[in-house]
Amino acid sequence: MTANDERRDFLAALELPPGGRLVEVTDDAPAGSEGSCDAILCIDRIAHVRDRGEMLIAWARALKPGGRVLYTDPAIVGGLITSDEIAARSGGGLLVLAPQGENEGLIEAAGLWLLRADDATEALALSASTRLRERAGREAELVQSEGRERFDVQQRCLQATSRMASERRLARIAFLAKKPA
Repeated sequence: MTANDERRDFLAALELPPGGRLVEVTDDAPAGSEGSCDAILCIDRIAHVRDRGEMLIAWARALKPGGRVLYTDPAIVGGLITSDEIAARSGGGLLVLAPQGENEGLIEAAGLWLLRADDATEALALSASTRLRERAGREAELVQSEGRERFDVQQRCLQATSRMASERRLARIAFLAKKPA
């Protein structure tokens, strides 16, 4: 499954009404003012948010009654992970790892109803290994634009992500939740 296929499936799961307002979250900014959107989509960004509980509360406020949110969390601890692996996976930036079950509790605490929690770990492993190979094939170009240190950090991050996800020690889950009507 490609990233485009996955995004299409996520949009279908959100059941956006005709003319409905979709907000795609790409950073830490609020999704909108109170009751301003029908659906929120956040692909993998939640792992870089320091307080995901507060983010979910803000999303719940931004949703209209009956609105839906779908987000993927690519940083769920599914097994033993070393400090070196955590450092490699974070790529030098903020990464908030979550224990299994944490997201479900935060969704409920935000006043949302969890509709589904689907395992998307295979897609994480495949995406990381594909990006790792693609970047390796463009190493000279990327080292020139990113610098050697940044290139190496990104490669280590992708390698660690691919390995841990393949071994099911790192999971990615897609959470679909709804604001009560």
